[in-house]
Order: sequence, then C-alpha cells, then structure tokens
Amino acid sequence: MCERFAKETDDERTERRRFLKTASALLGATVAAPMVARAAPQPKVVDISHIPLDGLGTVDFEGKPVVILHRSKQTIATLERDQSGLADPGSHSSQQPKFADNPYRSKVPEWLVMVNICTHAGCHTNYQQRMESGAGGFFCPCHGSRFDAAGRVFRNQPAPWNMEIPEYAIDTQKKQVQLIHADRVRRLY
Repeated sequence: MCERFAKETDDERTERRRFLKTASALLGATVAAPMVARAAPQPKVVDISHIPLDGLGTVDFEGKPVVILHRSKQTIATLERDQSGLADPGSHSSQQPKFADNPYRSKVPEWLVMVNICTHAGCHTNYQQRMESGAGGFFCPCHGSRFDAAGRVFRNQPAPWNMEIPEYAIDTQKKQVQLIHADRVRRLY
C-alpha cells in the first residue's frame, strides 16, 4: 500500500469520500440535465392572426391535431342558447382544465382551442359552419358523432364525452396561442 494512504487519518479519508460523492453527484446532474430538458414537453406558440371569423386552423402538438376556431358573435350566441340537446352541456364528465368550465369551454369566448379527436373511436372530426341544428359544429366522419362549436357532444351519439381541451395560454393582443403539455389533462378514453 502506498505510504501516503497508510498515513491518512480517518478524517482525511472521510473528507476525500465526501468530495468524491459531491463531485460524482454534480457530474451526474450536469450530464442528466440536457436529457431531462429534451424529454420534457415544450410549449408551442401558434400565430392565430390569419384565422378568419368562423374559420379554423389546425396544428400538430405532441402528435395530436389541435384545432383553433375563431368563433363569431353568432356562433357564440348559439353556445349560450338551449343546451337541452347536449349530452353533457356543463362538461361535468369531460377532459378539460378548470378554466374551460363554461359554455364556451375556452379562456375567451371568441377562441376555441381543442384536441380534434372524437372521443368515440379516436377519429379526426371535420368542422362544419352549419349542421342540422343550424349552428356550426364538429362532425365525426367515422361513426357520425356531432359536437357543437365548443366541442360538446350532442345526445344519442356514439361519442361518450365532449372533446378534449388542452392546457393553453392565449394573448388576444398579439394573436397568439401557446399550447402547453396536452397530456396533463385527465384521460377518460
């Protein structure tokens, strides 16, 4: 054994071990930090200035189609009218953050941000400015489910729930939506 190590005291050995543990932990954190940052979902900023009234834009976010609908005053008024034809008008069984606990299911009535996947079989829906009800809404071409312009499912449809609302932030002045990790919302299907 080396003479230097043989003459070491217990305190010196303890101090060296403490130093090596600290250095190893720092090195591990330095190597792991970029990997964790890369794995964490990144917000996505979407320019909504080009979307006309009662028009919509679609963007892919974390592998899901997200629609952003610019609702007119007439479309908003239909959401506030008779809701007896809806299966869950209050969205009590739905997949949405607390901020969407209103008839518009959005932060501001003029803008709907929603995952465009039917809750029946996972098909993408189509937006129609006029449906049988006279108002605009979403229609699932796979099995015929109908949703209003807030993504609320009508009664007696194959889809069991309203469509999913992701976490997002909206800046109406800058005309931007920032999508935030969509999987933070509770899944029911």
